[in-house]
Amino acid sequence: MLSFPHKTRNVSKLSVTFATHTHTHTHSTFSSSYMSSLCCSLPIQQKRNLLYSWSCTQHLAHTMAFAPIYNPSVPFHSTVLGGMSDGKTVTIQGQVRMIAKRFAVNFMTFNNDIAFHFNPRFDEGNAMVCNTQQAGGWGAEERKSKMPFRKNTNFNLVFTVRVHGFQVSANGQFILEYRHRIAFQSIQSIQVTGDVNLSCVTFSGGMAAGMAPGIAMAPSMLPSMAPSLAMPPAFVSPMVPVTIPNPMVPFQSTLQGTFAQNRNIIINGTIRHGADRFHVNLLNSLSRSIYLHINPRFREGALVRNTQDRGTWGPEERHLAFMPFSPGQNFQLEIRNEGGSFGVYTNGAKIFSYVHRLPVLQIDMIEVAGDVTLSYVQL
Repeated sequence: MLSFPHKTRNVSKLSVTFATHTHTHTHSTFSSSYMSSLCCSLPIQQKRNLLYSWSCTQHLAHTMAFAPIYNPSVPFHSTVLGGMSDGKTVTIQGQVRMIAKRFAVNFMTFNNDIAFHFNPRFDEGNAMVCNTQQAGGWGAEERKSKMPFRKNTNFNLVFTVRVHGFQVSANGQFILEYRHRIAFQSIQSIQVTGDVNLSCVTFSGGMAAGMAPGIAMAPSMLPSMAPSLAMPPAFVSPMVPVTIPNPMVPFQSTLQGTFAQNRNIIINGTIRHGADRFHVNLLNSLSRSIYLHINPRFREGALVRNTQDRGTWGPEERHLAFMPFSPGQNFQLEIRNEGGSFGVYTNGAKIFSYVHRLPVLQIDMIEVAGDVTLSYVQL
């Protein structure tokens, strides 16, 4: 007998119990080779059930995201949320201080080795130094002379873990790759030190600790099952968020599923220096009605909210205790469907509610335009 839980609180593990006669074997985590050998001995319908549950679990594990850490103090130290695995991304947003000599990002192992030391040095000819420290001793330095950081300037720094090494991007541009000298699976924490201020640190992607890589659906293994294993749209939407990195502005994207209660959208970016305004619209792609229009206007010192129903604007809402956005600053904007109203948050703090004026389940598109650059949008 093969049993599958339909719901589980911990999607990083799939529990399979396989019984033959008097012997029962339970595996809370298992490899793709074990899956292959197990499936070969099963009737076709049980193969379908097993591999569908496996693929669902793998899909959820690969899309793991964690709540951002806002405005942490420096020096900063945190466990790598979700553990390290191929595809793991760590995004660090902040500002280099006016009088800066250097700063560092360290990926630390369980025994305090530094698997990856990333160290921009303004006091050494604007060099970026990369290295590894094991048992207290430094290895050979790797230096890059093209410095993407500037003093008194905001930055968006992204580290992506791959099997062969770290890939590093700054402000949307790839800057370097650093090959692993220590197994990346041993990394447990991250540290940021030096002459920077941090606004946001985010962990996303990869798989939860203990998960095996996804099983390969080889034709020899499943000659005629591919259509039956296709994951239905209802599974990936809206439960699993989709993250779009470094989108161009103006940005436009359709939403998966409806903008149901408790669903949210997160927009992370930077307001340009000298910005006049930008806007975020939630709309219906057919009628082009705008269900929520968020429009910071810096020259007016106003944050305008409104709805447009088939070309006609309603009354504006402008009152706020303060303007939460500033030119030249990083921001994170979150929009939640809180039942009868939208809840809108910046950098983790709620700034206003906006009562629904149109049926929000008809929202199927988002637009962002104006004087901003985007680091990612999570839908």
